[in-house]
Amino acid sequence: MAVARALPALVAAGGIAAGAIPARAAETVLERQPGGVRLWSATAGPVAVPLAISQRPRVAIEAEGGTVVAGTDDASGDLFFLHHSDGATSELPVPEARAGELRAWPVLLSAAGRLEGAVWLEGSSPQDFAIRAASWNGTSWEAVEVVSASRGRPQLAPSATVLGDGTWLAVWAGYDGDDDEIYWSRRADGAWSAPRRLHPGNRVPDILPSVVAQGDGARAAWSFYDGNDYRIAVASWDGSGWRVERTLDGLGAIDADWQRIGDRVFVTYHSVEPEGWNLIEVDADGGLARHSRAAGEVGERPLVTVAGGSGPRLLFPARGGREHR
Repeated sequence: MAVARALPALVAAGGIAAGAIPARAAETVLERQPGGVRLWSATAGPVAVPLAISQRPRVAIEAEGGTVVAGTDDASGDLFFLHHSDGATSELPVPEARAGELRAWPVLLSAAGRLEGAVWLEGSSPQDFAIRAASWNGTSWEAVEVVSASRGRPQLAPSATVLGDGTWLAVWAGYDGDDDEIYWSRRADGAWSAPRRLHPGNRVPDILPSVVAQGDGARAAWSFYDGNDYRIAVASWDGSGWRVERTLDGLGAIDADWQRIGDRVFVTYHSVEPEGWNLIEVDADGGLARHSRAAGEVGERPLVTVAGGSGPRLLFPARGGREHR
């Protein structure tokens, strides 16, 4: 079962038309509003950002002294990048050397408050998407790089992070002819390693990966089908390879997303049984601490917040910013 067939909503220009938009390992959640979006972050918000009617937002991060928003422009099929700060919004350039009819699902990379680069899908259709990337030099994009060339099979749902040593790590879902698997590549010295499978091969779908840097390594989470239900798997990166650590509780579990607040790393995901959103903290040694579970639909993507001395909470932009304690 390919991602493109299993989850058709994911291939619609890499965005979601309404509701809370998954941030994909960013500390900001977007809520679609008439004429734009509202940005909810762990440190501030909500902040309104205007958008053209054709602009479909995908992700936002706090960087460049404000917030950078990225998505796909339905009119051109290209990406768009906006910078919002102090109530003003300006459009950033797009990477050159466009090679496909459609660019979608942009992922923004940042470090120390700076926009470092972007990873995105590019091709004529979801069946032949390549994964591409480019570095941001502060005013424009550097040369476009190929993370994973088109294989004539679906490659979707990329996620990427900047590691502690400054290298980049990307993960995505790809169809191998039998089912969807999770692949990865690392960028060092301006070059991407050959794509490799993150986990042992299997004959069940593995989809919707998310990755976050943590300490000297990183962690990834994704949904996999165990033969009866979708579950969430977690793996750790130690600088040279991956180790699948565990399966999180919850059946029918999808849409795992990492959120980082300071040195703390949290994963949220939606499960059907028990129903609702789950909030789990993962420490540097892989230890887990469950903080809460809240009823809600998949489209209600929550944001993790930590206020004062209180424990982590889930804030729901789709509910007008109400928190679940």
